[in-house]
Amino acid sequence: MTRRYSALSLFKEGQAGWKQAWRSPEPKPASDAIVIGGGGHGLATAYYLAKNHNIARVAVLEKSWIGGGNTGRSKLRIHVDRGLAAYLWTWMEQAAGHIAAGS
Repeated sequence: MTRRYSALSLFKEGQAGWKQAWRSPEPKPASDAIVIGGGGHGLATAYYLAKNHNIARVAVLEKSWIGGGNTGRSKLRIHVDRGLAAYLWTWMEQAAGHIAAGS
Protein backbone atom coordinates (compact mmCIF):
# COMPACT_ATOMS: atom_id res chain seq x y z
CA MET A 1 0.00 0.00 0.00
CA THR A 2 1.39 3.39 -1.00
CA ARG A 3 1.06 6.19 1.52
CA ARG A 4 0.78 9.90 0.96
CA TYR A 5 3.73 12.05 1.92
CA SER A 6 2.87 13.83 5.14
CA ALA A 7 4.61 14.73 8.38
CA LEU A 8 2.00 12.78 10.34
CA SER A 9 2.50 9.54 8.39
CA LEU A 10 6.28 9.96 8.58
CA PHE A 11 6.07 10.41 12.35
CA LYS A 12 3.70 7.48 12.86
CA GLU A 13 5.07 4.93 10.39
CA GLY A 14 8.40 6.13 9.06
CA GLN A 15 8.85 5.45 5.36
CA ALA A 16 6.92 2.16 5.35
CA GLY A 17 4.76 1.81 2.25
CA TRP A 18 6.18 4.81 0.42
CA LYS A 19 6.93 4.32 -3.26
CA GLN A 20 10.11 5.50 -4.97
CA ALA A 21 10.23 9.27 -5.29
CA TRP A 22 12.30 9.30 -8.50
CA ARG A 23 11.21 8.47 -12.00
CA SER A 24 14.33 6.65 -13.11
CA PRO A 25 17.08 5.54 -10.71
CA GLU A 26 19.50 5.07 -13.60
CA PRO A 27 22.13 7.81 -13.82
CA LYS A 28 22.20 10.04 -16.87
CA PRO A 29 24.92 9.24 -19.43
CA ALA A 30 26.68 12.59 -18.92
CA SER A 31 26.93 15.42 -16.40
CA ASP A 32 28.54 18.84 -16.50
CA ALA A 33 29.36 18.73 -12.78
CA ILE A 34 29.36 16.07 -10.08
CA VAL A 35 28.83 16.92 -6.42
CA ILE A 36 29.86 14.31 -3.86
CA GLY A 37 27.48 14.28 -0.90
CA GLY A 38 23.79 15.12 -0.71
CA GLY A 39 23.84 16.95 2.61
CA GLY A 40 23.28 20.64 3.18
CA HIS A 41 26.55 21.78 1.59
CA GLY A 42 26.36 19.37 -1.33
CA LEU A 43 22.81 20.37 -2.22
CA ALA A 44 23.66 24.06 -1.81
CA THR A 45 26.64 23.57 -4.14
CA ALA A 46 24.47 21.84 -6.75
CA TYR A 47 21.90 24.64 -6.53
CA TYR A 48 24.63 27.30 -6.80
CA LEU A 49 26.13 25.68 -9.90
CA ALA A 50 22.75 25.42 -11.60
CA LYS A 51 21.49 28.87 -10.61
CA ASN A 52 24.61 31.04 -10.88
CA HIS A 53 26.60 29.22 -13.58
CA ASN A 54 23.78 27.85 -15.75
CA ILE A 55 25.04 24.29 -15.36
CA ALA A 56 21.87 22.31 -15.99
CA ARG A 57 23.29 18.79 -15.68
CA VAL A 58 24.51 18.51 -12.09
CA ALA A 59 24.73 15.02 -10.59
CA VAL A 60 24.59 14.70 -6.80
CA LEU A 61 26.10 11.44 -5.54
CA GLU A 62 24.99 10.33 -2.08
CA LYS A 63 25.71 6.94 -0.50
CA SER A 64 22.45 6.92 1.42
CA TRP A 65 19.40 9.18 1.15
CA ILE A 66 19.53 12.92 0.53
CA GLY A 67 19.97 14.75 3.83
CA GLY A 68 20.37 11.47 5.73
CA GLY A 69 23.91 12.01 6.98
CA ASN A 70 25.13 14.61 9.45
CA THR A 71 22.66 17.16 8.11
CA GLY A 72 19.72 14.94 8.97
CA ARG A 73 21.09 13.92 12.37
CA SER A 74 22.20 17.32 13.56
CA LYS A 75 20.14 20.05 15.10
CA LEU A 76 20.62 22.09 11.91
CA ARG A 77 17.88 24.67 11.80
CA ILE A 78 17.23 27.97 10.17
CA HIS A 79 15.68 30.30 12.72
CA VAL A 80 13.31 32.49 10.73
CA ASP A 81 13.07 35.09 13.48
CA ARG A 82 16.65 36.25 13.00
CA GLY A 83 17.12 39.02 10.45
CA LEU A 84 19.14 37.69 7.52
CA ALA A 85 17.95 34.12 8.13
CA ALA A 86 14.33 35.26 7.72
CA TYR A 87 15.18 36.96 4.43
CA LEU A 88 17.15 33.96 3.12
CA TRP A 89 14.39 31.53 4.12
CA THR A 90 11.81 33.54 2.17
CA TRP A 91 14.19 33.78 -0.79
CA MET A 92 14.80 29.99 -0.78
CA GLU A 93 11.05 29.32 -0.74
CA GLN A 94 10.51 31.62 -3.71
CA ALA A 95 13.45 30.11 -5.62
CA ALA A 96 12.19 26.57 -4.97
CA GLY A 97 8.61 27.46 -5.82
CA HIS A 98 7.04 26.11 -2.64
CA ILE A 99 6.72 26.83 1.06
CA ALA A 100 9.11 24.82 3.21
CA ALA A 101 8.49 23.77 6.79
CA GLY A 102 10.69 25.42 9.37
CA SER A 103 11.24 25.72 13.07
